[in-house]
Amino acid sequence: MNIHLLRSPELNEETYRNVLHLLQQFRGPLHFQECEEEVLSKDYEEEEREWTNQIDFEKLNPSQLMYSQLVVSENSINFPYKEKTKTWDQLFVVCDKYRSKKKIDKNDIVVLLTDVGNKPNWFGGVSPNMKNYFVQTSNWEHFFGTTIDIRFPIAYEVIIWVMRFYMFPSTEAIMENIHKTPMGCIMDFCQDKSQIILKMRTADVCDSCMNHFKERDVPTLYTRQFFEILDGIREIMTFRGRSKLFHQPSRMALKGYTKKIYFTDLGGLELRLNPKEKALYLLFMNHPAGINLNELQDHKEELKNLYARFNNQSNPETIQNALELLVNPTENDMNIILSRINRKIKDAVGESLMDFYSIKGNRGERKGIQLDRELVVGLDV
Repeated sequence: MNIHLLRSPELNEETYRNVLHLLQQFRGPLHFQECEEEVLSKDYEEEEREWTNQIDFEKLNPSQLMYSQLVVSENSINFPYKEKTKTWDQLFVVCDKYRSKKKIDKNDIVVLLTDVGNKPNWFGGVSPNMKNYFVQTSNWEHFFGTTIDIRFPIAYEVIIWVMRFYMFPSTEAIMENIHKTPMGCIMDFCQDKSQIILKMRTADVCDSCMNHFKERDVPTLYTRQFFEILDGIREIMTFRGRSKLFHQPSRMALKGYTKKIYFTDLGGLELRLNPKEKALYLLFMNHPAGINLNELQDHKEELKNLYARFNNQSNPETIQNALELLVNPTENDMNIILSRINRKIKDAVGESLMDFYSIKGNRGERKGIQLDRELVVGLDV
């Protein structure tokens, strides 16, 4: 079964790729496919909706089918609050157009990830034919604050919608089987923030809902992959929470010829650096004792080899000029690049873990990366 994840134009590409990569880590009969983004366009003008108060923002429209209600934690949004919205029909038209243009198999599932709000203000929705879905990717910080990486609730919503596709024959059956009293099951209605957190941290299916897999004779390979994804999300969330307490870093993996950088214990989160940033970062990674910035000239050849490896620019002169600027102590290029790298690390792993991976050092002294190299796989030293 192919599940095509579509990125709406307004959704940050890095967020999209991190969600996709998280889901793709779990092998099985479900294949999460990257969308070909050129077919996605703003075919419909969004409307702007203004919420004048929190009560209206939390109010759902019962005329639409949906499972998880958007509930905002107290004082998380300053009202009045404006957001762009589309109707469900407009969102599903995007899915249908993608199907048509790319000749998607009728049995495949298409899921649109979008920052745009929807009427009537839900986390996600399903089309009547149970083949098209959307998941709203914005506003998660208002429910969970900074305690959670938004990849997790987005990926969680994607997989539980796919599970419902296999559990139930129709949208009506989904609504008939929701739990209004929370029990830590994917079918909990979740009317407040704490219930949503409980559902995600348990990442489980109750005995009653488990029977739906048996009744519909869902193949074991599918159910195994479902639960591996749910368990994986829970374990990653648990690791992030405990790492703050124990100050425990994630392992790091450098993969492929271009040495893509992944945080293994954070759901394979990728640290996306441009060629110059990656060359400089791996130079410091190759030297656990650190490097004095005034001595970068001594490492120019190693830096050149790294930069040429990651840069698709074939002009040697262009590469040489970029390196000369980088290692020149009278220029500020090095400090700019270091600051940019450390900011990306902070954005990826958060303040509690960033010190393990950042390039740091006192002024005039060696700068280096604190992470124990025993935790790094794929390092060419």
